Amino acid sequence: MMRQIKLTGDLRSPFFFYLISIYKSMKKVIITIILIIAGLQINQQFEQAFKQDVKQPEPKVDTYEVTATMYNAVPSQCDSDPFLTAGMFKINPNKASEQKWIAMSRDMIARWGGKFNYGDLVKIEGAGHKDGVYRVVDTMNKRFTNRIDFLETAGTKHYKFNNVKLSKWKA
Repeated sequence: MMRQIKLTGDLRSPFFFYLISIYKSMKKVIITIILIIAGLQINQQFEQAFKQDVKQPEPKVDTYEVTATMYNAVPSQCDSDPFLTAGMFKINPNKASEQKWIAMSRDMIARWGGKFNYGDLVKIEGAGHKDGVYRVVDTMNKRFTNRIDFLETAGTKHYKFNNVKLSKWKA
């Protein structure tokens, strides 16, 4: 048998407290549901904004057009210590070509007002088989400007590339 509760006007009755407790519980549940729905809608709007084909601007990269030649680690093309670069990198003369190192003209080196430091990585394009990423390790003679030299192992056939594109490489 079900127990019947007599409704009276007394606000202290157990039934009234029962209704109030249900109301408070339901109020919390309803508020939670509303917040969840609102959160889902905001999340959907956020996702839709990113699904749109919004093109982000490419980061500005300084690109230089240089002449590229090559050099060997020999006293006639370097100084009295041809196996130590201006950036204090030690050259392995038997594997110089494999090291992917370059020398830059002074006008490009930060020490003389340029934008590059020893150790910087640069991307080189337009140099045929020498395209790629190289490390700046050396400085060229002051008579050269706007120029790079690829470090090569002795015996490599000499070459020269004009209009080579060079830019800092962000790894």
